[in-house]
Parts: sequence; C-alpha cells; structure tokens
Amino acid sequence: MALLHFKPIPKQTIWGGDVIKNYYGYDWMPDNVGQAWAFAAQPTESNECLTGPYKGLTLKDLWEKHCELFGDTDRLFPVIVSLLGPVKDLSIQVHPDVEHARKAGFPYGKNECWYFLEAEPGSKIVFGHNAKNEEDLRKYIAEGRWSDLIDHLDVAKDDFVYIPAGLLHACCKGVCAYEVQQSTDVTYRFYDFDRVDAQGNKRELHLEKAIETLSYDKSAMVNIAHPVAEEIPGGIVTHLISNESFTVTKVEVDGQAKLPAGTYQLVTVVRGSGVANGENVQVGSQFLLPRGEALELSGKLTLMMTTA
Repeated sequence: MALLHFKPIPKQTIWGGDVIKNYYGYDWMPDNVGQAWAFAAQPTESNECLTGPYKGLTLKDLWEKHCELFGDTDRLFPVIVSLLGPVKDLSIQVHPDVEHARKAGFPYGKNECWYFLEAEPGSKIVFGHNAKNEEDLRKYIAEGRWSDLIDHLDVAKDDFVYIPAGLLHACCKGVCAYEVQQSTDVTYRFYDFDRVDAQGNKRELHLEKAIETLSYDKSAMVNIAHPVAEEIPGGIVTHLISNESFTVTKVEVDGQAKLPAGTYQLVTVVRGSGVANGENVQVGSQFLLPRGEALELSGKLTLMMTTA
C-alpha cells in the first residue's frame, strides 16, 4: 500500500510566529502559527488525506470506517501529534488526569511529551511548582508570586521530556518541538502574563479547575523519560517512551534501513530527506504507515513515529 500523506492543521496563537513554517518548509502556512496538528481526529477538526485511495478523507474518517488500517479502533482516536514553535512563552497551565477528564466528559486524561528538534542556548520550560499544598498554592497566587511558585527545567536540542497530567508546565520561546499528547484537547490556564489578543482582550483563565487538577507529587516534577537507543543496519532506533498513553520512537537513517511490520505508525520526517517505501520524503512529510506494513528507508533522514 502507498503511504498515506496528511496535511497539517495550522493553529494561529498569541504566542505563534514563523518557526514551524520555516523549519518544515510550509510556505503555504499563514503567519502567527504556534502549533500545527500533524495528526488529529477531533470531533471538529481532523487532518485531510492527500494521497492514495483515501484521498480527500480525514484521519477521523479512516479511523471510523477503515479499522483495517489501525487495528484498535473500538475507541476514540487516542492522540494528537503536534508541531510546536513558540516565539513567546505559552501560558502556565495544567492538563487533567483521567479522573478529572472523565468528570468533564472525556474518556482520557492528557499526558504529553516534547522532543526538542531545536533549542536556543539557555532554553527552559516551566516544569513543576514549589507549593506544598492547596493552601500554600493559593497564597502564592493571591500575592502574585508567580516567579517564586514555578520551577524550570533546562532543555537543549534532542532532549525529550515527559509531562504527566497534573504537572504545572509551559513550553517557552526559543524552541522547535515535536509534541505528542493524549487526544483530550483540554488545557487549564493558571496564568498568561496578562497578555491581550488583537482585540485587547485577556485570554480566559481557568484558575479553579486548574487548582483542582494540579498535582503536588514532587516525584512527578522530575523528568522520568529515559530514551533507549538501539542500533539497526543502516540506522539507530531510539525508544523514547512507551506507556498506556502512547509509544514514541525516533528513527535515524544514514544509508538503507528496514523497520519490520507491526502496529500502525503516525510518521513525521523531522530532519533530512530520502525515500520511504519507494516514495520521496523530506522534512515536513507526514504519513500514516498502516498496520502490518513494513517501512523501507534510504537516505539521510530522521523520523518521529507515534502509535497508541
């Protein structure tokens, strides 16, 4: 079967710019894009298939009507794969775990992870907080002591960070990242630096829901991701993470390599160019490798692959 290519969905944001457009060579993309969904099957938006026998259908259509491509479609599509490129810091935020998400009508919580394709020197992300309990947290907030409340984590090119639900976090400017998150598209904003949009309005905060969702578990405020690299003929496969939420793998090829058939994979070419199953691909190519299909690669390129 030919690879099924998909078009990213750009998201214009108050913290967006041209990082994604420039990195991936998406000349068609509008200005002020902070995030682009590479693979999503949300009720209101889903990526369009550009090639093959399913051209014109969406990823959501395929998930619901062509289960043979995936194999486990008796549930909602499990992830959103995003391209992230902020030119300003994102809001300080938290995502719900499964318990809180189900109260809001969603089947999954929202764990996520970031792989940093580029990072300027001195780059950081917001990662955790210093409050001991809710009473302590509310005191920080009432006094406006945000800089004392939040913790940071230094990040560099090729770092990988896992962000569990309930963790206070924010991606910051100066990076280009590949992001995988569970498909619960819910974010509770703690603080947004009092920024205003083009109409002069501050963005909505969700303080009480954020406080209810926040974790005080200090063991979760340490990056638990420990990638494991494996050499294969013609390349290196790095297993970034595999848990109940998603499996994320990086594949670096220099020459010729073959990945055996297995579960479906959502594939993004993040560096270089080459050939995949006889088709030319390059940075910015996004394709579904259906279940049961092997992947033959040649050239010098890096792929990020995500599956449930």
